[in-house]
This record gives sequence, structure tokens and C-alpha cells, in this order.
Amino acid sequence: MTLTATTAKAAAPRLELSAGTIVEGEDKRTDDVASLEYGIYRATKNRRLIDECAEVLNRGGVAALVPTTATETYLKSVAEQVEQFARSRHQAEGTASGGILALPTSGSTGTPKLVAIPVAGLVQFLQWGQDYFNFDATTLSLSLSPWNFDVSLLDTWAVLSSGGTVVAAEAARLHDAAYLARLLDEHRPTFVQVVPSTLDALINAAGGATYPSIRNVVLTGGVVAQPARAAAAKLFPEATFHNVYGATEVNDCLIETLSAQQFAGTETLPLGMPIAGCEIYLDADGERQPLHEAAEATHGELLVRTPWMADGYIHEGSMTPLPVTADALYPMKDQALWANGQLMYQGRRDRVVKVRGQRVNLEELENAARRTGLVGMACAWLTDTAPAEELHMAYTTPDHGTATTGLQLRMAMSATLPAFAMPNHLHAFAGPFPLNGNGKPDLPTIKSRVESE
Repeated sequence: MTLTATTAKAAAPRLELSAGTIVEGEDKRTDDVASLEYGIYRATKNRRLIDECAEVLNRGGVAALVPTTATETYLKSVAEQVEQFARSRHQAEGTASGGILALPTSGSTGTPKLVAIPVAGLVQFLQWGQDYFNFDATTLSLSLSPWNFDVSLLDTWAVLSSGGTVVAAEAARLHDAAYLARLLDEHRPTFVQVVPSTLDALINAAGGATYPSIRNVVLTGGVVAQPARAAAAKLFPEATFHNVYGATEVNDCLIETLSAQQFAGTETLPLGMPIAGCEIYLDADGERQPLHEAAEATHGELLVRTPWMADGYIHEGSMTPLPVTADALYPMKDQALWANGQLMYQGRRDRVVKVRGQRVNLEELENAARRTGLVGMACAWLTDTAPAEELHMAYTTPDHGTATTGLQLRMAMSATLPAFAMPNHLHAFAGPFPLNGNGKPDLPTIKSRVESE
């Protein structure tokens, strides 16, 4: 079944997810909070959660998905914000208001930051996903990310809305090689979406096996070094690979589609070209240019507008608008270079630090480590300790078994990094990185484990 724009209460689009099938997952209930106007759910991967969440959204309510690891304090804070917002919204606008899906952008600690995604935009995004990847009743998606993470909108929601099947891998078992190998062997999925950490886990779990059933692999959430991409191309020899770019506030907005050979051989993946309906601009020192009009070698911050942008943030019981420009463009805080007909990622503006009088991009440091082929994942940070700042980087090895010494890694990185950008301290990490509620490396926990050793 495909998405239909059936109407209810002011022609609000509806989410039709019931035709799809969910297998695996976690067979347990959680202490969710729900009413006619809203629902707060720990993102446990089961059928009940998806159905109840869609029901709240289709009746014009607000549904919030939070990490399964969320503390009671975190959950209470979300519940208070959403309840206050839902009630004030209902009183002001009535039941004709379209539903809102609220997804957190932080981990399971700290002040929740809830991105409010309107159902009308969500339906458009799911339809794009169905059309671009040809989802239908034969699609079998291996869902590796937690359902509170925005990437699940493609590998779970879009697949279910097309009548396909979702193999819901438990988030807590993503580094259990035997478990992942069983999911691949038993279900033979046709679609998979990965962030760098889950791609690493799949490569390790396969143990040299290949899975030609996979037709499409979507990479999102970060840079993957060429050696890991070459291993992925061998793992999924019949797949087409797609590098997508976006954020929770705007969802996917750029895509680069490549053959397995291109994916494996390209030294650095381009960000891709705008998805239909998305507008991309480069802000070069205050001079803004549409991507299609940008001059050769234009460098600047990415500004984005999409058909499925969020309405804003639910904060203190009200809607806080997105921090957009006067013409409704969302600043991504990411730097990019337009050259030779390609858009290349240049790092986040807010991850540039000053060390020994020089500016250092922490993402470029991590990417330089991954490009050596000696590490699986890397995570860098700066400490401000007297008498000077110090750069640290924790790293895992590609197979989480073969040891890479700090000296080996330092020598390999020195081929591409200037001396001032080299970390003061390299920390070999035993096993995979711990992940936060959105499935990304949990920096506070990584730092804590490093400091305790």
C-alpha cells in the first residue's frame, strides 16, 4: 500500500503504516504516557509503538519518541513539555490541527530538545523515499537505528507505508556479531541504512560473507573512510549505494547515488545533489548563492529549505521557531566546497577549535584517522587544562581485535595532517564506542572511560 492523502479534519494527510510488517524487535511494553492530545513513547521496536504513534498523529495530536535509555528525569521533562504544548495548541487551534511528531536531537541526558515535524511534511518525505528507492510489498528493510533517530523515518516508516517488511534490530545488540549475522542470514534484507558505527558492525559481523539480496544501501550521519567502503561493497556486491545528507530539522536534502565500484573506489564521497523540491544555498562570507549558480571553488556554509522541514522546537510548553534566515533557509553549520560539479563536505563550523594559535577542525582530524585504514571509528575533543589546550582522540580498530598502536596511527596521520593538528593524546579503545540515544558515539561516556584508565 502506498501513502494516500486521505482526509480527516481540514484535509490533514494521514499516515497509513498498518499494511507493513515488523519482525524481530523487542516484545515488551514500556511505561508510556498518552492521552487524546499527545503520547510520549520510549522508542521500543515493536508493532504496538508504531501503531499507537500513528494513531495519535492521525487524530491531530503530538507524539514524542524518546530513547529507550532515557532516564525518568528526562522522560518527565519531555512529558511536561509535550503535555503543556499539546493542550495549549488544542485550545488555540482546535482538533483540525495536523499531527506533530517530536524527535529529540540530544542523547538521553541533559535538557531535551524536541524537533517538531508536521505530519504533512512527514507524508511528503515518506512518499519521496518510496518513489526514489522503489519501496513496495517486496521490500525488506534491516532497521539498525533507534526509532527516536530521524533516519528511521526512511528505513522503517517509509517501508511500512509501502506495505514492506521491517526487520527491527534491537539497538542494544548492534555490536553483537552473532546476532547481526543471524539477521542477515535468516531474513536476507533488500534495504539497509547505516551510520558509520553500524556499517562497521555489519562488516565485522559478516566475517567475509556476502549478501547479494541487498539492493540499496543508504549511508548517513558521517564520513566513512575508503577502506570501510571497499569492505561494504564486497559485503553487498549487488547493491546501489547512496550517500545522503540532512539533519533532524530539515530531514534528507542531498543525495549521491553510486555503483558498488564507485562507492568503494572514491577517495572522498560527495554530499550529492539536491533532492527534488529541496533548495540548497552556499553562504560565502555573507554572500549567498544558490548551489546551481555557485562559481567554481565556492566555499561556504550550507543553507537549506526542504518540503518536509520541521515547524520548530517544542520548548517550555510552546513552539520555538527554527533559527532560519529571513527567507526561511535553515543554517546547517556545515561548511562545504563546490568544485568540479560536486559538493564536498568541509566540516562543521562549531567543531573548529583553536590549538596552539592554529584553527583545527576536529572532524578533519577524525577523518584523517579513518582514512589511514588503521581505525574503525574516531572521536576527538579538546581539553582546556593549564598551561595549554590539549587535543585528545579515542579510536577503535576496524575489527575491534587487531591492536593499532598510537605510534603507528600517529605516523600514518602525519602524512595528511600538519604537526599543529596532531593530537596530544591517542587513546586506543577496547571494543566499539558506546552510543547515545540516537545511535551516535557518546562523547561524554567515551571521555569518562578514557579518563578512568
